[in-house]
Amino acid sequence: MSWGLANLKHVMRQPGCPLCRLQREAEARYLENLLWENVNDPATREQWAAGLGFCSRHAWQLQRLEARRYGDGLGNAILYEDLLQRVIPVLEAMAQEPARTLSPLDQWLARVLHATGRPGPHGIAGLHGRARCRVCRLGEETTRAYAEWLVEGLEDAEIQEHYTASDGLCLPHLRMALAGARDRAPQAFAWLAGDAARRLQHLLKDLQEYIRKHDWNYRHEPMSPEERKAWIRAVAFFAGEVENNGSLDD
Repeated sequence: MSWGLANLKHVMRQPGCPLCRLQREAEARYLENLLWENVNDPATREQWAAGLGFCSRHAWQLQRLEARRYGDGLGNAILYEDLLQRVIPVLEAMAQEPARTLSPLDQWLARVLHATGRPGPHGIAGLHGRARCRVCRLGEETTRAYAEWLVEGLEDAEIQEHYTASDGLCLPHLRMALAGARDRAPQAFAWLAGDAARRLQHLLKDLQEYIRKHDWNYRHEPMSPEERKAWIRAVAFFAGEVENNGSLDD
């Protein structure tokens, strides 16, 4: 058995979507390694600069991680000093551009580009990253690899048993796995789709009971733990999971 399937078997014993968990773990390892040994690594710094840092979620995750783990922000400070030295000259050059009146066509183009989030005609491209958040890309690459291992593993009855005992995949990762299975593993495709349908039928019943028991006439009826968390489980299925995903145990 490959180490990928071994990891999958391990995380399928834990709550939540197994691929969400593996993605979060891969992203957390990258951020920890970044702070521990790669802040001054030239290749890592270029990846960081290419995206002008990370997306909002991973930027704040890095900030919280360093504050919690090391009690200060030296690594973040070094990284952002690098970004500031790259961005300030762009702004200074823009400040020296002579003002000009945009033609009606340029005005229309500026509005279109602003609406799509693309750089406008005034050289604002320097304030946009050249690449997506490195941590997001790493997480997606890791998840895609595990989705492929899962599809291959579902040919085996033992992996099916482990998966059945797990919480199953969220919708974003279910789509990923089904897309990979459709042509090359039709049996796994059918099994995975059928399993998801059965799980969602149970979730639907729990959600309907949760709604019904909020009616004044039925508020005296106790809710099961599954019913009480049904709305959170629904969010987690459709949106995928993040850390501290609103568990009622928190």
